Amino acid sequence: MFEPIDPNSFFLDWERLGEVLVTLSVFAIFVERALSILFESRFFISRFKGKSLKELIAFLVGVAVCFFWKFDALSFVFPLEKTTFVGYIITGAIIAGGSKGSVILFQQFMKVKSTAQRENDNT
Repeated sequence: MFEPIDPNSFFLDWERLGEVLVTLSVFAIFVERALSILFESRFFISRFKGKSLKELIAFLVGVAVCFFWKFDALSFVFPLEKTTFVGYIITGAIIAGGSKGSVILFQQFMKVKSTAQRENDNT
């Protein structure tokens, strides 16, 4: 079904990898900031705190972003002739995980929180 890869012909294009990593980081920050409007709202915090809904929403948005922009990090780093839906799913998961990292950066290290989050933290 699949042709085996000759290990002697494999190499990483470091410039392409760098561009993909920067793109992943930018998408993760964009997704995190866009979702912060929902996740930091009083409505969301009061109804869904502790229900692990944020991760699912971030994952679905990450996959949607990848699908819309045809961004498949795996197919770019390990060149394929076309992008794949599995690649969109994996890339979307990476973006969602990266957005969680940027949440930690913004909230814990830079102390950037919405008013609703500050009120919730104090209760």
